[in-house]
Amino acid sequence: MSTDVIPHEQIEDAETVTVYLPTQGGPVDPDDAISTTWATITGTDGSDRTPIIPAWMRSKPQRGATLRQIGGTVAYHALFHASRSPKYLAKVAWYAPQGAGRAVASTFWWTVGGKQNYNLRQDVANKNDAFTWKDLNKVRAKESKAHWWLVVPTLVVVAAAAAVAYHTGAVPRIGWYAIAAALTLLAAYHGRPADKPILDRVSHGPRFTKLTGTAVRDAVVALSVGVKEPGQITFPPPGIHRDGPGWMARFNLPGAIVATAVLEKRDGLAAALRLPVDQVWPEVGGDHPGQVALWVGFQSASKMGQPRWSLAADNARTSVFESHEFGTDQRQRPVKTSLFARNFLVGGVPGSGKSYGARTLAIIAALDPTCELKIAEFKGTADFGDLAHLCTTYACGVDDQALGVGMEILAWGLAEAERRGERIRKARERGEAPEGKVTPELAARRGSGLHPVVIVIDEAHELFGDTTVGKEAAMAAERLIKRGRALGIIIVLATQIPDKTSLPPNITRCVTVRWCMAVQDQVANDMILGTGAYKRGLTATSYRPGDDAGWGVMTGLTRPTTVRSQFPDPETAASIVARATALRGGGVVGKTSKEKVKARDMLADAWACLRPGESGMPWAVLAERLAELAPEFYTGITADMVRESLARYDVPTQDVKVEGRNIKGVRRTALDAAQQARQIADK
Repeated sequence: MSTDVIPHEQIEDAETVTVYLPTQGGPVDPDDAISTTWATITGTDGSDRTPIIPAWMRSKPQRGATLRQIGGTVAYHALFHASRSPKYLAKVAWYAPQGAGRAVASTFWWTVGGKQNYNLRQDVANKNDAFTWKDLNKVRAKESKAHWWLVVPTLVVVAAAAAVAYHTGAVPRIGWYAIAAALTLLAAYHGRPADKPILDRVSHGPRFTKLTGTAVRDAVVALSVGVKEPGQITFPPPGIHRDGPGWMARFNLPGAIVATAVLEKRDGLAAALRLPVDQVWPEVGGDHPGQVALWVGFQSASKMGQPRWSLAADNARTSVFESHEFGTDQRQRPVKTSLFARNFLVGGVPGSGKSYGARTLAIIAALDPTCELKIAEFKGTADFGDLAHLCTTYACGVDDQALGVGMEILAWGLAEAERRGERIRKARERGEAPEGKVTPELAARRGSGLHPVVIVIDEAHELFGDTTVGKEAAMAAERLIKRGRALGIIIVLATQIPDKTSLPPNITRCVTVRWCMAVQDQVANDMILGTGAYKRGLTATSYRPGDDAGWGVMTGLTRPTTVRSQFPDPETAASIVARATALRGGGVVGKTSKEKVKARDMLADAWACLRPGESGMPWAVLAERLAELAPEFYTGITADMVRESLARYDVPTQDVKVEGRNIKGVRRTALDAAQQARQIADK
């Protein structure tokens, strides 16, 4: 019996459901199907053949980038040398006579046999051996006759041909000029000193022209990761080849050496290749953990720049239901994502570019004229300030008021999710939401109340780590992330402190797309990308804050990939925001920021759910009572969520006796103790 696993992307709610279907099948390892005689003889059906047309020629973006690079290089060289042409003419005029003289002297010396046995004849002459010298000179004279018979007829034929061509006009005047120019340049080249070229060097640094197998093998051996001999490294087809604006080398490490050992020493790999670090991009290969996919650019990323953002076009507009570009990979290919039914986590140390990574997602939302924006940034530097007039709620700062607004946004989101759940239920009954999700048609319908909402919380650790509202905010964010996916509510979190306090693990587990920029260690890396990401080669520890700002590893798309966020200049950013404002008619989408929903105190609400005479209650009962107490905030809450949320107040899980049975729950004494502890802390 075999087991078929439904692909992750085919499951309606892939975040929480994995389905295994047992089916009857054939052998576990069936024989490979051979369809033709040719396949039987050769052992292959041709599926592994290298494409006739290279990948960069089949890809329109890569083809355009390559042609632009070639054109730019040709134009630069032409202008560079044209500006120095007077200097080159002077050099040619000086070196050409010297070269002509050397050519005549060299030809004459070869003709008379001066070079034949020269060293031997000179040695004999120094010894005053006249008889031997005469014998050697006879050999020279004999060989010289043959040279004369070759040189003289050749000169006569060339002179006669030139005279005939001149008198008959067979060669036009411009042809004689071209011949004279070619002979002059040849004479100048022959007459220049070996260390003084006529043309100036276009670049003076070491020029990287091609990535070779020898260079890769020597570099990996120098890393001391367990590879002792260069021959231990093998290159599967198609070997080292051009890939966009650089070279791709996919190679296998020997034995049990994993690719992460090379990734961890990215600096050393770049040093061994004698290249800048941001020109060398190693990743784990797609075949097995011991394969490295090394991409080396023609230039460093800082010099190569970034392709123009497609959203910078004058007519660009977006939809949260469609995929749009928000960054590029190291090969300058656009990386796209849709916002609907996804939540985003962007993490990294200060200077890694996480705020502007979150900004690109906010700009995609801003260019959708049906999307409501709510932004709370707790850095206080107004990185999103130019989008404030497009938001129904905007907060900037780290004071209590700004943190309170952040909590209000999340509380509003939970209440909105409750309202939308009822609307979706009715739409499903009408056949307008067959999957129980917001559709583009429902979102665009005026008055439906189902327009998309994007909530951006920058420096989320400031909110979740706050002693006053942090615990409630973390619980609200967790529940909203779980409930909002199908309801058109999208959460974007950005943080620089990914630990269990500032970024609770339950929130990380629920986020669909995770973008890890520069971090310091494996723990921070796995807090953002998930447990085991570092061991699978998904590591952002090799990025450097500042130098690699905007670069990060992203999971949750089609496959894990390296992404560099778009970073438009101020003029381009201003034009994009102006276009978003025009698309919205100069106003905001959704209700104004005056609409507020009171945040809930779960500890107080849990105590209020206790009935007179009750010494405690099971977690499941408490969850039901909370949903009855404040349905706009607690609808959909589970027993585990209540237990984990109250655990932040040091409320333990204890046995509660119900009808003679002990069930896990909470006791009144534990809630009283937690209330008293908080009152003492507040004083």
